[in-house]
Amino acid sequence: MLDLPVVRPGVPDLRSARRFLIWIARRQLGVVTSGALFGVAWMTSQAAIPLVLGAALGATVRRDRSQILLWSLVLLGLGITQAVAGILRHRRAVANFLNAVSRVEQLVARHACHLGGDLARRVAAGEVASLGSSDMERIGEALDVTARAAGALASFLAVSIVLLVLSPALGAVVVLGVPLAMALVVPLVRPLERRQTAERETRAEASSLASDTVTGLRVLRGLGGENVFASRFERASEVVAGASIRTATVQSYLDGAQVLLPGVLVVAVTWLGARYAIHRSISPGELVAFYASAAFLLIPMQTFVEAFSKWTAALVASRRIIGVLSMQRALLDVGTAAGASVVATPDFLRETLTDELTNTVIAPGLLTAVVPATPEEGSALLDRLGRFDDPPDGKAVVIGSRTLDQIPLRMLRRQVVMLERSPVELATTPAEVVAPAGDRTAEVIEAAAAGELIDGLPDGLATPLPERWRSLSGGQRQRLALAQALAGDPDVLLLDDPTSAVDAHTESAIADRLRRIRAGRTTVITTTSPLLLDRADRVVLLDGEAVACGTHTEMLQGEERYRAIVLRGAEADMKPAALSHSGPPPATQADRRRDGEGGS
Repeated sequence: MLDLPVVRPGVPDLRSARRFLIWIARRQLGVVTSGALFGVAWMTSQAAIPLVLGAALGATVRRDRSQILLWSLVLLGLGITQAVAGILRHRRAVANFLNAVSRVEQLVARHACHLGGDLARRVAAGEVASLGSSDMERIGEALDVTARAAGALASFLAVSIVLLVLSPALGAVVVLGVPLAMALVVPLVRPLERRQTAERETRAEASSLASDTVTGLRVLRGLGGENVFASRFERASEVVAGASIRTATVQSYLDGAQVLLPGVLVVAVTWLGARYAIHRSISPGELVAFYASAAFLLIPMQTFVEAFSKWTAALVASRRIIGVLSMQRALLDVGTAAGASVVATPDFLRETLTDELTNTVIAPGLLTAVVPATPEEGSALLDRLGRFDDPPDGKAVVIGSRTLDQIPLRMLRRQVVMLERSPVELATTPAEVVAPAGDRTAEVIEAAAAGELIDGLPDGLATPLPERWRSLSGGQRQRLALAQALAGDPDVLLLDDPTSAVDAHTESAIADRLRRIRAGRTTVITTTSPLLLDRADRVVLLDGEAVACGTHTEMLQGEERYRAIVLRGAEADMKPAALSHSGPPPATQADRRRDGEGGS
């Protein structure tokens, strides 16, 4: 077995599913070849046993003791060979399976890291889960069966040759009967492939629905939507069950053919052999050899059908894996984009950041709050400012005199950090989350208002958190994620509605502390919260483009659209002056919703 994981998984051949499987086999050619050799030794020794038994029976009829002893020793040797070769063949088969699965896992994981956020946008979580839970195993099983398939082919050829020598007529029945039986089985392979493909797609859709439902279970319970999604998943499960039944129907025909067709062949050989023995065309020992050999051929034929089935399933799985491995990043890095040229990295602390698509200008060193007409519009702006997405052709995001696509992504990711509206959190501990802060850890935790949260955990900073931090409430996850974003102290920090799930008191504390800890650095927040807007140095109203900008007080006094978005009509009769620079404003309807969902 190769050392796993392999150091260099290689560059796969993605031109077709068949070429991909061949490429994997070639990468572990030594294991595949040795497995095939042991498979040949294992099954040919097994195939020789009926012939040796027939010879021993003939010697017994003749009462030739020396021949009886000779064939008995040969039979013992075949048994030992079969046992040893079978063990080694099985070990190689398992090695084939593990090596293939591990290599594909590495390929998918490496490409997923390369795609980054593009993967989540273009491939559903359930689809990725299906790749890991079933598709990779199908490829491993296809490599696993090669050892037995090689042995089945070698033993079939060996038995056919011997039978043709002993009796050309009976040998011809065997030699022609097996290919004929296989020819009757092959037409079932194509329908099986189609139905496996359809079943695979329905399973992926159901897995995606289940994943999305589990992720949003807390919200669904709050909205009373559990029954709706339960019904949707029930319908999706019924579709999967129907597809599975259709696949199993074809598979049952295939499995039945494995028994019926070889059985017909054995009956034919036995009947003809018995007639030849009656007419003394063959000896009783040869009749036993023919019958036992014909019965043995059940094993190679079943192996052939099993191999066809597993190779078909592997082709279906390979197409899905190739679909992911063939994906290209939506963003081209410096040196790959046409006409792109590398320039010196700009000073993010001193240069203005401009989104040409919306004419939004982000002044350096200030806390800028963006009030979007829709949440999606705000998220899209931050995606462009952090270059997680590119604007349409003809537009760009400019930093000083440069465009972001002229800056290497690796360098850009160190300078600009974005906290998404719904970040993907990995299993970790709070200590690992804030580790980049170093000596600033206490300050970062305080700025995110996460001190009380951490103190309440069983082991404090060392408390293990599960994937997606499901053990925390929505507000707790937001505060810890904010601490993680602040820990790296980036030159530019982009926050997408970072306090939507915390209560008004906590939000007010975060607003004050965020302004202090980010003093002198560029921070952009998308929000409609008056608490955050009141602490911002500059506020931008975004509705297709940057409609207006100013302080929170100026915008409340001069922009009716801004007032309508921020206050949502809850304080239509209140004076603007009462809502600015006078401490936390009265709770709006949105604030009251946060207090209810809380999770502080």
